Amino acid sequence: MVAALPQKSVSVPDSYVCSPSIAFPFPVSEDISALDGPTYVVPQTLVELSNYAVADAIFTYSPETFDLDNGLALWNAAEQANGFGVVPFLSRLETRAGAGSLPLGYILSSNLQRKFHQAPRAILASSGSLPAFAPILNEISYLSALPSPITFSVAAIDYSPVSGAYVPDYVTAFTTARESGLALVTSSRVSELQHMSLYASLLATVMPSFHLYDGLRLSRESQRVVDVLGVNRTRDIFERVLASLDGNFHRTDSISRASKILTSLNAELGTSYRPFEYDGHDQPDVVLVILGSCEAAIATDVALRLSDAGERVGVLTVRVAAPFGDSQFLNALPRSTKQVLVFGQVYRQQDVEDPGVQSALYSDVFAAVIMSSTFPVGARPKLVDFKYTREQAFTPNNFVWIYEQVLKGVPAVAAIPDSLLANSFSSVASFNLLHGQDVSQFVFWSPDDSVLAYAPAKLAQLFSLDSNRNTGFISTFDNQTLAGIVQSELRSSKRAIDASISVTNANVVVVNDDNIFSNYNVVASLRHGGTLLINTTSNVEALGKKVPADIKKLLISKAIVVYTINLSEAVDGDDKTLASVAAQLAFLSVAAPAESVETYLGKLACLNYLGDDKHVAKISEISEKVQSLLTKLEGATWDLNVEEEQIALPVFPVSDSFTPNEEKFINEPEPELDSWQTAAKHLAFKEAYDYKSELRPDLPVKNFVAKVQELKRLTPLSYDRNIFHIEFDITGTGLKYEIGEALGIHGQNDKELVEQFIRSYGLDGEGLVLVPSRDDSERFEYRTVFQVLLEDLDIFGKTPKKFYESLAEYAKDEKQKAHLLKIASAEGTEEFKKRGDDDTLTYADVLQEFDSAHPPFEDLIKIVNPLKRREYSIASSQKVHPNAVHLLIVVVDWVDSKGRKRYGQCSRYISQLKIGSEVVVSVKPSVMKLPPSPKQPIIMSGLGTGLAPFKAFVEEKAYQKSQGKDIGDIFLYLGSRHQKEEYLYGEFWEAHMAAGIVTHIGAAFSRDQPQKIYIQDRMRESIDKLVPAYVQQEGVFYLCGPTWPVPDVTAVLEDVIAKDAEIRGVKVDTAKEVEELKEKNRYILEVY
Repeated sequence: MVAALPQKSVSVPDSYVCSPSIAFPFPVSEDISALDGPTYVVPQTLVELSNYAVADAIFTYSPETFDLDNGLALWNAAEQANGFGVVPFLSRLETRAGAGSLPLGYILSSNLQRKFHQAPRAILASSGSLPAFAPILNEISYLSALPSPITFSVAAIDYSPVSGAYVPDYVTAFTTARESGLALVTSSRVSELQHMSLYASLLATVMPSFHLYDGLRLSRESQRVVDVLGVNRTRDIFERVLASLDGNFHRTDSISRASKILTSLNAELGTSYRPFEYDGHDQPDVVLVILGSCEAAIATDVALRLSDAGERVGVLTVRVAAPFGDSQFLNALPRSTKQVLVFGQVYRQQDVEDPGVQSALYSDVFAAVIMSSTFPVGARPKLVDFKYTREQAFTPNNFVWIYEQVLKGVPAVAAIPDSLLANSFSSVASFNLLHGQDVSQFVFWSPDDSVLAYAPAKLAQLFSLDSNRNTGFISTFDNQTLAGIVQSELRSSKRAIDASISVTNANVVVVNDDNIFSNYNVVASLRHGGTLLINTTSNVEALGKKVPADIKKLLISKAIVVYTINLSEAVDGDDKTLASVAAQLAFLSVAAPAESVETYLGKLACLNYLGDDKHVAKISEISEKVQSLLTKLEGATWDLNVEEEQIALPVFPVSDSFTPNEEKFINEPEPELDSWQTAAKHLAFKEAYDYKSELRPDLPVKNFVAKVQELKRLTPLSYDRNIFHIEFDITGTGLKYEIGEALGIHGQNDKELVEQFIRSYGLDGEGLVLVPSRDDSERFEYRTVFQVLLEDLDIFGKTPKKFYESLAEYAKDEKQKAHLLKIASAEGTEEFKKRGDDDTLTYADVLQEFDSAHPPFEDLIKIVNPLKRREYSIASSQKVHPNAVHLLIVVVDWVDSKGRKRYGQCSRYISQLKIGSEVVVSVKPSVMKLPPSPKQPIIMSGLGTGLAPFKAFVEEKAYQKSQGKDIGDIFLYLGSRHQKEEYLYGEFWEAHMAAGIVTHIGAAFSRDQPQKIYIQDRMRESIDKLVPAYVQQEGVFYLCGPTWPVPDVTAVLEDVIAKDAEIRGVKVDTAKEVEELKEKNRYILEVY
């Protein structure tokens, strides 16, 4: 089942023994020169090494367990020199508001001595950290040149509150790079990580750059890299590429420069990287376009397998996502293509289902194809925006299923039907990407606090000693199940497995706690005829009761060989190392039964005990004991005729942490009901109880109290949309805001609904709750039950899946409990979707439906999500209204599947405020900023409430003119359904046009005439005015509102550019020009 294990003559690195780890069997060397040539590494180390080699300053924003900068810290502390002979400046920082201030100041400092002036300043962060960098990115985007290059290495990973787990987050980085005008390069395989990191550093010498790569699996899967570039080789390549760029290089556009650098890098590395890389059938009908990612590597390998079998499919991987080269993309797209399936990640499931929402990648592809002459009209391929959320995981089987659907001409979905998966003869279920390769795969499941959890990493070290094989290893931690479990995957192959894929056809699965059977389908990942090893203290009969019927059926249908063992009997005493050795021996006994014990005893002794062979005899003794304890279960051992409701269990672990659950035995502060007498003591003796009275201490942002001074409905009462203007008095609050920023409203739930819930749930609204602060668990806050429900809990919001699972623990009725667990499982996906999207059920609805589940209020606080602030674009200039802030809001409402009228929580709350009402508010930055010169024209396009920031723009411009400044032309294009009901701020616009502030108004009321008219139509009507304003006078274009008009509006802007080129008698690539305008912040979108 596995290749012959290494003989005793192979040496064992001391670091293997000195650095025991569950997740990382191959420690990072403190000696940076050791990282050169064939090396076993954690791929994240390659990103760190590439940056360390050429950067003179590095800033890292790594959450404590993400391990994005462990190598950097180690080398820096050891004063290891980089390629330029200096120890780079290293600053390890926390992600918080204003996170980019220190690196920005460092980058802009011109008086810092530098050994090599083109050495970049590097920032390493996760995609979840990027929102904190908004100020630095905005600042960078306004600068025409930087004193020093800057590059971001971004691990695509964030925590998802929807799934309660870490997810690969590409959409945040992709969107951030596009909005900020930064270059974006991607990696989809381990072999590319260091090369693309170096490419990003080279790109940074001409434009700020992002290097985006998977942070969940790709960068954490330890494996052998055949040719690691050491610091000196990295520096040499860096210098030679820059030296190869001729004098004309800097006179070309950004797309040409990015391409030229990549070509020069290929010449140095002997590689063939391209901005867009096609793989698959020579004459494909279907091409999948996907951003460079783990998914891209899997999709490519699947497409190659299918195309070898004659299927006309292929994959076009986007390596350089920004600047997006339209002509390069079209040159890479095969001419036979009939359908292009664009894989675009989006934030929410609602975005997937909303046809008005386009993925960012689709927008780029759409523009490239539609605006080109490459494909004749009528012969253009069909473009499909295949949107998926960050929570969607892809296996090779998912891609086989997607290709099959598209080739059959049916709309593709990622989820594979259970009936198809259950049919082992189907092309989807039977597909094995690694079929025919010399590869052995193993999966281990253990409690994360067990010494047995260390055994798989030791086995990875053992396998790595065979220089003729490639070993891969990754561990995934689930801190919730059984208070913490870890799943480890070990792969040994003749050829390196470059795509990061989960094990789905394991030779052996080891389960070190039989309770895991009730939480995960551990057998689903076993191949037919594979081996299951169960470490258990239960007898066969008791074990049979713990294994669900579905898993028993799988054991029979797959002809799985089952062994049991009680490892606690294999070792006497508390020697944890020997206990781990026993686990290693048990695995080897079933994985390599043909190997003699002498083959590996010496190596196990050296791997587990530093340079000490004296333990060989003891290990040999344990090996004999293990052999005697192993029991093979024969035939149909367990009764399948059990009446139990089947719940589909997940196959792959939920990755909600990167470390064992360190807090499983720590008593966390709990919310608790208390009396008014206790609160009175805290008020009377403030110093003794460290009592403080604060404004919403549960909220982490700077808050202010504003008073409503005006609220006016702008649409008629008879109209079906309630759009209103509201003004807040901020006198004396200290609140400051800039043009284009948003106001966060910390809303409240509906008072009547709260009172109804209190009565129906049997609560005392005046009862006090002592709640741990969300910011500091050492602090507690007093609230009444009514106050918590009114201000803190989203009790009338949509429920995530996790709530159903949590609620099941309290259900006393077994049928209700089973139903709750089913909804929370993969089997209940469709029902959960219907409950959320069609029925829009709230926490309160679910609690009423499953009435046998009645968590105490202090527990309810823990399982119901908190209310979040809602942000609205500010519709005023503080120069004009120094003591007020204006908003334009529409009340969100809909009718659910049961005919009940539902409302958006915050918009309804705001609409019901009275004059003088106090509201907690905060300010959020935005990309909507006026151009640096008042003389630059501005072209504003807004739909509905998207007009809000433009009212502020016009007020600011009027103020500038009143101060004697010359202002440029102002164009306003607005869209709504009817002029009579929805001409929002109509009198304001016309008054400022009469005053000479606004130059042109193009109002599109789509339903006031037989033919529909949209803002892009009004823009096209005034194209002759837009040419000088936008192109010749360097105007700035803004679009605020929904995403659906973006392609049409972009097409108009390209026509504006084309018309200007026609006037000047030159030829231009309009799509490329638009991309340049985005980079220069002259095409700004705030769409949703």
